[in-house]
Amino acid sequence: MRNLILFLAFVLRPCLGSGTEIYRGNQLWFVFVNTDNDLKWLLSEEEQSMGELDFWSQLGIGRRIVVMVSHSYIHEFKVKLMERQIEYQTVHHDVQVEIDKFHQHDIVKRSLSDLAIGDFDYEIYHTYDEIQQWLRDMADEYTFVHKFTLGYTFENREIGGIEIAAPALNDGEFQATVPKPIVYFEGGIHAREWITPTTIMYFTRELLDAYENGEDNARKILGIFDLHIVPSLNGDGYAFTWEHERLWRKSRQPNIGFGCVGTDLNRNFGSFWGRPGGASRWPCSGLFRGFAPFDNNETKAVDDYFKTLKAQRRKIKVFIDWHNWGQMILAPWSYAVTDKLPAESEDQLAAGEAMAEAMTATNFIPEGFKAGVSAQLLYEMTGSSNDYGFAGTPEAKYSYVVELRDSGHFEFLIPPDQIRLSGEEGYDGVVALLDWIINNDY
Repeated sequence: MRNLILFLAFVLRPCLGSGTEIYRGNQLWFVFVNTDNDLKWLLSEEEQSMGELDFWSQLGIGRRIVVMVSHSYIHEFKVKLMERQIEYQTVHHDVQVEIDKFHQHDIVKRSLSDLAIGDFDYEIYHTYDEIQQWLRDMADEYTFVHKFTLGYTFENREIGGIEIAAPALNDGEFQATVPKPIVYFEGGIHAREWITPTTIMYFTRELLDAYENGEDNARKILGIFDLHIVPSLNGDGYAFTWEHERLWRKSRQPNIGFGCVGTDLNRNFGSFWGRPGGASRWPCSGLFRGFAPFDNNETKAVDDYFKTLKAQRRKIKVFIDWHNWGQMILAPWSYAVTDKLPAESEDQLAAGEAMAEAMTATNFIPEGFKAGVSAQLLYEMTGSSNDYGFAGTPEAKYSYVVELRDSGHFEFLIPPDQIRLSGEEGYDGVVALLDWIINNDY
C-alpha cells in the first residue's frame, strides 16, 4: 500500500500546482509600518518593484504586513527598509520549502482518496474541473437544486453555480415570501485561496444533508431563502495555480501593452472603482484594479447575473465573497475610512458579529473571528466586492467579505487536514448569520 501511495504521489505531483521552482529562495517577511507616509511608500514600492514584492495580508498602519520578497530583491529591499527605519522580520527563509510541504501533504491525501471508490471527498482540494463536476452532481442528486452558468472566463472556462430552491416554508411562525429572497455566495476570486471553494462545497453539502434529515435550522433557512452559490469565480487563475504558479492571485486576462497578465478581481467591481486607496493603476501590480470597472469577464458576469435577477424583481438579501486568510467578517464600507457609515451598518455589524462568534466557537480557533467595518478593521480598498454587493447592482443589505482561517501561520497554504475544520466553521457561521437575519430582519 505504501509503495502504491508513493507511486501515485509521483504521478500526481505535476498536477498539484507545485509546477516550477519559481519561489525557490523567496522569503516571507513581516513588515511593521507606523506612519501614513511609510504605508504609501510601501504601496508605491510594490508597484515599482515589478513583481518583486507580493503582499500576503492587508496593509495598514500599526499592523503586521506579510509580504513575499523575491530572492533577487532581498538585499535591495532590506537596505530600503533600513534607510526608512522600518522594522521587519523574516518568517520563512524559503517559500518554496513551505509550498513543497503543502503539496506533499495534499498529494498523499489525494492518493488515499483516489484509492477509495465512491463519494466526492470533501477533505481534499479539487481541480477546477472537479468543482464544476460537483455542481452538476448536486443538481442531479437534489430535485430542488439547479445548476446555472454565471458566464465564461477569459480562457472560456464555464463559471458554474447552483441555485438551492427548496419549497417555501409556511409553518405558522415563519412564512416565506414568494419568490424567496436570495443569499449569494462566491469563492475563489483570488486564485491562490484554495480553502474558499472547498469550504463552500463542504458547508453546502452539510446544509443540504441537514435539510434532508429534517433538521430545524436547515429547513428554516432553505425554506425562507434561495441560495445561489458560485464556489470558484476565478477559474482561469485557479487552474493556473494547479498547473504553474501555486501563489498566483489575479485573473488571467492579458494587460495588452504592458507585458503582464491579470487583474485583482476584488478591485474591479464598479462601486467606488478608481478612487484613491487600496488599489493600483499599474497593470503589473498584484493589486491592479483593471483599466475600467467590470472590464474582466468574471466581474462582468457577476454584474450581468444580478442585473438579470433584478429584472425578474428578485430581492438579494445577502452577498458574501469568501476569502482567506485573517478570520474576519468585513462589512461596508471598504472604500473610505472617514465617510459616514451606511444607515444599515448597525444591523450589518450585529449580524456579522453573530457569524463571527459562531465561527470562533466551532473549533475554538486561536485568535478567533472578528467582525467590523472593512476600512476600519483593515484598510481602504476601492472597487471591492462587499461595497459592490451593498451599493451596486445586488443592493444586498447584508454584504460581506469573509476571511476564513487562519490567523497567519499557514496563510494561503492551509493543509488539507484543516478543510473539514474550515467547513465546520463556515457552516456554523452561515447558520448563525441567516438565523440572526430571520429573527431580526425578516
